[in-house]
Amino acid sequence: MKRGAWILITVMLLASFSQVYAYENQHLFNIDIYMTIYPSGTALVKINTQLKDPFYLNYFENLSQTNPERAEKEFHDFVYSLIYGNFKREVEKQTQEALVVVPEEGPVKLGKNWSAVVTFKIYNYLVEKNQTLQSSVYGPMQFLFKNRVFEYSWRKLKIVLPKEAYLINLAPKPNELVENVASWENGYYLPIVVITFDSSVYEAIMNKTSENTTKFVPFDEFLAKTAKTIQLYYDPLSGLVQFNATFEGVNATSYHETKIREEFTKTLDIQDINSKIEGNKVLVWGKAKPKVDYKESFTTKTWSANITLPFRFDNVSVKAPTGLEIKEHETDGKNIIIVVEQKKGVCGPGLILLIALLPVLAKRR
Repeated sequence: MKRGAWILITVMLLASFSQVYAYENQHLFNIDIYMTIYPSGTALVKINTQLKDPFYLNYFENLSQTNPERAEKEFHDFVYSLIYGNFKREVEKQTQEALVVVPEEGPVKLGKNWSAVVTFKIYNYLVEKNQTLQSSVYGPMQFLFKNRVFEYSWRKLKIVLPKEAYLINLAPKPNELVENVASWENGYYLPIVVITFDSSVYEAIMNKTSENTTKFVPFDEFLAKTAKTIQLYYDPLSGLVQFNATFEGVNATSYHETKIREEFTKTLDIQDINSKIEGNKVLVWGKAKPKVDYKESFTTKTWSANITLPFRFDNVSVKAPTGLEIKEHETDGKNIIIVVEQKKGVCGPGLILLIALLPVLAKRR
């Protein structure tokens, strides 16, 4: 879908927020919503809720003094009906594709001071369309209470997208987007979410950007225009190569960061990997397991650690722990071989001489 279409959808969605759903905020609870989206399109939803309405706070407090069990049950049912029930109704009203599923013990877990955590999953929260995953449920939500309609208003909404996903669209624009974690404040809606796991699909969509928007930089062009350096540290005791890479020169997006991390993961036997964007730099660091050829002679122990890097780096530096030396460091710009030598303290010329003199010493005895 062209970017212009996404913009049109966003404008229409925002217009609908302000015109169609002009209801009062729900006044009963402070609500914070946290959603974790899995690559399958399933969303895990956790809603932290705290009762704030003075009348009901007073009601439940007084009831708890005389009948605490009844107060707890009534508050549980209150949360179940208003927080979970309203959310579930909104999902089912919008689509037949999504399915709300609760834990075996139920969706509501009560906390202290008339608070609760509501937990459930939405299967098919994101559904496949045009080689992307798009939200099947989005837009303003209603909060029904005593035959009145309110906005399903919340203080915070945080959505954690799959780390491997390429983000195509979020609407409305989040207040903050860091490492595929999007945050909104003071709203009453579920946003439009569109992602893909196919970098070629992402590039094709982003390359259709209109002339009035920032030019998208394809990944190959990004690589060609960045200075690439990497430091490698091999420790035979751990059997791992630690790496610290820098890509500098082009302002990167989360797409470029994710793509770099993806290429490292495809090429190396990654044990751990992290990344972040700092200005016009992408920093990537982590640990990988190399292929190791170990040899031991009379005087040395030698580890040959062989790793293949995902890109041709402009500068490669290699280090080893104190007491070990880099005997050889071969590179053709992509393949790195590290050979580390460790000398035995008791080995060397003295031991060789002692072995040579043993027959003479034996005859003297």
